[in-house]
Amino acid sequence: MQQVLQDFFKAVRSRDITISAAESIEASRTLDLVGFADRKVLKAALGTTLAKSWDEKQRFDECFEAFFTFDSFQSDSEANHPEAATDSDAQPSSEAGTPDAADGDAPAEYEGESELVRMVLNNDRVSLANEMQRAAQEVGVTDIWLFTQKGIYTQKILREMGAQQINEEIAGLADRDCPRAAAQANLLRRVRKHLMQQVQNFVEQQLSLYGSGTSKRLREEFLMNARLSNVERRDFHRMHEIVRRLAKKLSDTHAKKRKQVQRGVLDFRKTLRKNVAYDGVLFETFWKTKNMDRPRIVCICDVSGSVADYSRFLLLFLYSLKDVLAQIDSFAFSSHLVDINEIFDEYPVEAAIEVALKEGGGGSTDYGQMFEDLKSTRIEHADNLRNIDHRTTVLILGDARNNYGDPRTDILKLVYQRAKRVIWLNPEPQVTWNTGDSVVNQYRPYCHLVRECSTIKQLEAMVDNLLKFSLAG
Repeated sequence: MQQVLQDFFKAVRSRDITISAAESIEASRTLDLVGFADRKVLKAALGTTLAKSWDEKQRFDECFEAFFTFDSFQSDSEANHPEAATDSDAQPSSEAGTPDAADGDAPAEYEGESELVRMVLNNDRVSLANEMQRAAQEVGVTDIWLFTQKGIYTQKILREMGAQQINEEIAGLADRDCPRAAAQANLLRRVRKHLMQQVQNFVEQQLSLYGSGTSKRLREEFLMNARLSNVERRDFHRMHEIVRRLAKKLSDTHAKKRKQVQRGVLDFRKTLRKNVAYDGVLFETFWKTKNMDRPRIVCICDVSGSVADYSRFLLLFLYSLKDVLAQIDSFAFSSHLVDINEIFDEYPVEAAIEVALKEGGGGSTDYGQMFEDLKSTRIEHADNLRNIDHRTTVLILGDARNNYGDPRTDILKLVYQRAKRVIWLNPEPQVTWNTGDSVVNQYRPYCHLVRECSTIKQLEAMVDNLLKFSLAG
């Protein structure tokens, strides 16, 4: 019973449901109380113990139905022609489970010593299912992770069940040149093929049960470390889910930090005043505190063809963190700077990103023109409430390839002097910086930080760093 429960925990964890040590102990005690007799009661009891949200409840129900479904062996005719299968409760004839004989031939009578073959020929489905479960447990099929392991575990289970004896008998019959031996060999080959099909089906079910979560995690790990320009459009939906999940994790982490206060020195005046009633005994102490402000971000994204996908995911990250950012002031450009704030006010985030990429795209990349537009809209107008000041972090994402135009570093220097921090994220590998029309080195002196940022993993680390620095003051 305990082994069954441990295997079930492994299957539940593969569906991204966390089970703590305390919850596993509680589930074991619950199982001692309700047992396996009533399926509905068992499902309700374990679900109450292990599923902690509505989404987890749905995944738990799917996992429970898949795990506690015991399919017996099918006969050969049922495996190949499901529509011809008869009621499993009916009494089978002596040849009901025998693999079909060749056309025009009468079924051969088995003369060997393999108990496994006799189970198949006698249609002993319960014994066959039990034997397969025993073999699967011996070879550790619950550790299957990948589709490429299906063939390996199929062969291991067949060998544990005794299929090797069938192979040896077929090889021995091949040395005997007589019709009876040939008929026996054909019968054994059909039995072997039938066993192979049944075990393959079983292993596929185990892969779906135990490996689905691992396959998903491996795919997500690959996407998180792949260059965003190499991600196929069909994976964008999954990438959006990954970004939202990472953003939520960062949001939860930094929201807690923001709610905390930094305790400073003891406030003597307030402490003494509040403790007069206690004859000067300091029962209550008060400290000078400093509240941490939410950071203000000015985000400038190059949305020209080579960089657009990187800008897409940066904007998705930032707008998923609105609860820990006081203000996001976003712009897109290829040449002229386009204010895209109203787009995000009007549309949902993902739709707004698509519109913003279209609004800001088009034309050859011109960083000099972009900085001139930034100066006229955010620096020269002192009455603009969204101007760049000492509380603002300026985040620029672009490859700094200016088509040999004037880079206008004088304006970036002015931004550097006014802003709290200037961060430049370059999606190109560092070995390509300052080659061709790249002017990274000319911009570098006027940035507090210049980093390569070409994957979701790097983007997460960069945003985390930005929030830590901003909240630290």
